[in-house]
Amino acid sequence: MLNILVAAYFLLFLFLAWKNFRLAVILFIIFLPTYLIRFEVFHFKNLIFPSTVLELSFGALFLVWLIKYSRQDFRNIWAVSQKHKLLFIAFDLFFLASVTSIFVSDMPIPSFGEWRAFFLEPMILFLILIGRCRSHENGNPDNRPLDSRFGGNDKLSSLDLICGLILSTLGISVYSIIQKFTGWGIATPEWAGEATRRVTAFFSSPNAVGLYVAPVLMLTVVVIASEVKRSVAIPPNNGKLSLMGLLRRPAVTGLLAMTILATLAVVFTKSQGAWIGLAVGTLVFLFFVGYKKIAAVAAVLGVIFSLLIPSMRQAILFQDQANQNRLRLWGYTQTFLIKSPQNFILGAGVRQFFRKVQKPYYDKMVMERLIYPHNIFLNFWTEIGLLGMLAIITILGYAFYLSYKIIKSDKILGAGLMGALSVLVAHGLVDVPYFKNDLAFLFWIIIALPFYVENIRQSQASVI
Repeated sequence: MLNILVAAYFLLFLFLAWKNFRLAVILFIIFLPTYLIRFEVFHFKNLIFPSTVLELSFGALFLVWLIKYSRQDFRNIWAVSQKHKLLFIAFDLFFLASVTSIFVSDMPIPSFGEWRAFFLEPMILFLILIGRCRSHENGNPDNRPLDSRFGGNDKLSSLDLICGLILSTLGISVYSIIQKFTGWGIATPEWAGEATRRVTAFFSSPNAVGLYVAPVLMLTVVVIASEVKRSVAIPPNNGKLSLMGLLRRPAVTGLLAMTILATLAVVFTKSQGAWIGLAVGTLVFLFFVGYKKIAAVAAVLGVIFSLLIPSMRQAILFQDQANQNRLRLWGYTQTFLIKSPQNFILGAGVRQFFRKVQKPYYDKMVMERLIYPHNIFLNFWTEIGLLGMLAIITILGYAFYLSYKIIKSDKILGAGLMGALSVLVAHGLVDVPYFKNDLAFLFWIIIALPFYVENIRQSQASVI
């Protein structure tokens, strides 16, 4: 029965992608959390081949793209790669490092499964998004309300990607808020208790909610601010624009509602890393959108306020238990990396952190078993080696560079993209913002967004 349902879903998504590829991509983005719905494809001797609904959706999407669009899109991808050579050299090196890490691992078959989900599929999606980027020739309406700026079945706009991400947070946010007041579905007793409750939504930890929702929340602000800017520039027929008139627009009302829900979800996680990441992203957005003094004052007041709250002060100074554990993990990682040239260059291999790095020091009374060192740079270094870590720094740096260039033509868009990237990096300094199915796809979608906006700006058209 399960196999029939799996086959039916795959064929249905395949049919949708063939008929309306753009809608299928948007739905795929909305469905990013469906990696949690897992099943076994088939068995071979003692080997089990697991998969997820998300992977099934991606398989259908990729198959349609390969048959229907790849020949045309390869020319677009090649043109973009020639224009942005540094980024695509880093992209290639990152992929090469990830492949090498499979063989660095002592468990190549399980590592291959992780590599497929965290590297191969998300990186292919990035290329598909670059190839399907809509240009002015495909029609990018500039002066219509947000509600009517969707159209076309094949090409994609930045608005398609952002709105897909925003909608993907709706279920997470609503369930998180329900959990806050009921405790439903929180497996860990420490987080389920009313006094110490931390929401987890469909995930296994509160941090997973913050890692996914916080960067998207910055993009939600971008769309709202862009819509307000557009409405001010193009007032209604009577020449007056009121706040209530703006709020009566369904798209704006819906976006504001989802912003409130997402903000509450992040607050209820009690994830200090997510709070700090969101604060950093907001300050970056305000600074580059033109409110530099406000951003500076807010930063100073934020630091003072945080130092006055004992729990926040302990977190900032790494005096609480969670951050003490992070310091231990970083120490273990440093010891492993400098132990030999091979470790320093190649890392531990995909999903080998506990076995090779933490296990020699493991004491369940001190710290639980972990699979990453909880630092964005050390995560990549241990998983895919020094080359992979340097490549991801280059990729992030190039995305920041493109976003900064966009500020010259559109402050809101450029500042918003820099804000989202800042949330990802700031939170990533104390957590794992990539090595999870949904987060890996989210990462490459965010990296693709500056290319979308730059392409449209150069075409003298606007997506948002």
